[in-house]
Amino acid sequence: MNSNTFFRSPREWVLLVVNHLEQRLTLKVDTVYRRQAVELAHTTISYHIGEAEPVNEYANDGRHLHDIELRFLVEVPISMDGFDLEALDASTRVERELLNQQFGASSDLDGAVVVSNLPSKFDPKNGVFARTVTMKQRIRLGPVEESWHYIDGGSHHANQADETCERIREEGS
Repeated sequence: MNSNTFFRSPREWVLLVVNHLEQRLTLKVDTVYRRQAVELAHTTISYHIGEAEPVNEYANDGRHLHDIELRFLVEVPISMDGFDLEALDASTRVERELLNQQFGASSDLDGAVVVSNLPSKFDPKNGVFARTVTMKQRIRLGPVEESWHYIDGGSHHANQADETCERIREEGS
């Protein structure tokens, strides 16, 4: 993102974060909501959107603020040796890729905060162990209004100060 681009909706932020993870981890990160059950053959990472906390104020630049949580589910088949350690390794890697990130949009985002990394599922019936990494980030929506405000009388005051300095200089000579 640059000064001419901005988030129009929270969806754009979610897609930016997911794309960042996909590129850094070189794997596909899909939503956790699947239309049918999928048998795991390897470690997978998926996302779901957590709390969209209301922020009852505006940013200094007048834009709307939103604190949004994004959760990444790291699932590992329990048929894998050391499945719990694999889940820990993969989830801490996700943490490192998210921590303090602004995803190339520093004027639109505060640094990402990793809130937790917890075991979230042990399901021997379906052969899955999972950990969930939760992050939160404050986003700003919309363009920055480019209006400039001047203090009325500012130039008059500056002229008076210049005249006073000049008079002091003359008196001192």
